[in-house]
Amino acid sequence: MEDNQEQKELTREQRLDLEEKALQALLQMGCKFSVPLKIYPVKPSKWYNFLKRTFPKRTKVWHDKRIPKSWNVSVVEIPDVETERMKEVYMRHFNIKPLYLGTIDRLRQMYIGIEYDEKTIQEQPIQESKRLFKYIKQMAEIAAVAVLNNPSVADKDSKAVKELTKFFIEHLTVERLRKLAAVISQMMNPSGFISSIRLIREVGTTKPKTEPEAQRIE
Repeated sequence: MEDNQEQKELTREQRLDLEEKALQALLQMGCKFSVPLKIYPVKPSKWYNFLKRTFPKRTKVWHDKRIPKSWNVSVVEIPDVETERMKEVYMRHFNIKPLYLGTIDRLRQMYIGIEYDEKTIQEQPIQESKRLFKYIKQMAEIAAVAVLNNPSVADKDSKAVKELTKFFIEHLTVERLRKLAAVISQMMNPSGFISSIRLIREVGTTKPKTEPEAQRIE
C-alpha cells in the first residue's frame, strides 16, 4: 500500500512543472478587477421614460453624462455597512490582458525605481512604511500602464497614463494598489524570462564539436 502511495506522489520537478503550467494559464487569462466610483447612480428622467414607452425602437440607450462613454461601467448592488442594507453603486471594470514586450519594458523601468531596505523594514516597520508612501503615485502608474497595455505607455508624458493614474490614486486604497502591483509583477513572468536568458546563454557558450581532419570533406 505504501509503495503504491509513493508511486502516486509527484517528484519535485513534476510539481514545479505543474505549478508553472497553472501559473501560465492564469497569466494568459489576464486579471480582471473592478473599482467603485464616488458618484451615486441616478435614474433616467421621466421624459426619457416617456419617450422609451412611446418610441421603443427609436429611443437611444440612456447614459449618465457624468461618466465618460469610453468607461466600462455597470450598476451593481453591494452591502452598506452603515445602513446594513444593499445599495446600488457604479462599478468601473478593468481587464489587464497578457502584457506586451513594450509594456513589460516600461513596467521594468518603474519597478526598478522603487527602492527599499528589508532590514530597515524589519527594524522600523512604521517609520519605513511611512517613507514608502512616496511610491503610491508610482504604484498607481504601474497599474495604469498595465491596464492600457498599448504603445502609448512608452511615452512618459502619455495623457492616457496620467488620467488613469489619477483615477487609481483617487479610488484605490494602498492595500489594493499593493495587491495589483504584485499581480502585475507576476504577469511580467520574470522567472520565465530568466530561464530564457539562461537557455540562450547556454546555447551561445556551447562549443560545437569539431570533426577530425580525416572526416572532413573538402
